[in-house]
Amino acid sequence: MSSLTKRTCFIGIHKAPPNITREEFERKAGALGDAIAALPVAQKNLLKLDIISQNASMDEHMLGVGLPVPETTVVMSAEYESLDHLDAMLKDPALHKLFTESDDFGFRKHATAFAADVYTVLDVPDVTAGLHVICVYYCPPQFPAEVFGQKMKELMENIASHSIRDNFSHYSLWLQNDAVDKHLQALGFPAPRPLLVVRADSEHLDHMKEIFEHSEVARLLKEGIRDLGFHRDSDDPTEACCFSADVATKINKY
Repeated sequence: MSSLTKRTCFIGIHKAPPNITREEFERKAGALGDAIAALPVAQKNLLKLDIISQNASMDEHMLGVGLPVPETTVVMSAEYESLDHLDAMLKDPALHKLFTESDDFGFRKHATAFAADVYTVLDVPDVTAGLHVICVYYCPPQFPAEVFGQKMKELMENIASHSIRDNFSHYSLWLQNDAVDKHLQALGFPAPRPLLVVRADSEHLDHMKEIFEHSEVARLLKEGIRDLGFHRDSDDPTEACCFSADVATKINKY
């Protein structure tokens, strides 16, 4: 059953600047995640910290439904118990120092970071995900953010109504809210661009391939991507970045 989960969390979408290779950007982002996780203030105040990077496992299937080739992007997601815990982190000089040092590879400058309400379409407890898919969709100019979010919910529900729903171990939509905007901007992040994030996990790679290869799901994806303006062959495509992913969990207290 679908539900809206109110988590105290944020997600950062970090694009690599043009002067750095994917390998170097991912290496530096991973090292930053390790350094944040090692801080006593992070160990005390974070419940979870993930660094999510790209792999090529689903590239052919992404291209097959009309999505563009993804730009080099790393996603950082964090969860914490309350805003008081985030405030405590932001007061820590060591964290400020780490983010200042990250400017040498553009980690803050090219980022969109925000708090999120997580709309969970499917979640199967006690199943270890072997394959993750992350899709970052920037808000099309013709839709208000609320309308765009509703259209994406409807598309996801339609996909999950088919027989391949059992291939998902997790399927959720991350919707922006402004709960931590001032906190993240105090840490040097720019004001967030309007976007949403879809995350889909499966136990095995073959399960995710079966989802994309299901005839009705493939039709829904192709039509949705085109109707919302994300198809790479559109006259003026809206920005999107979709990829299969490796998830490196740096802190997990669940």
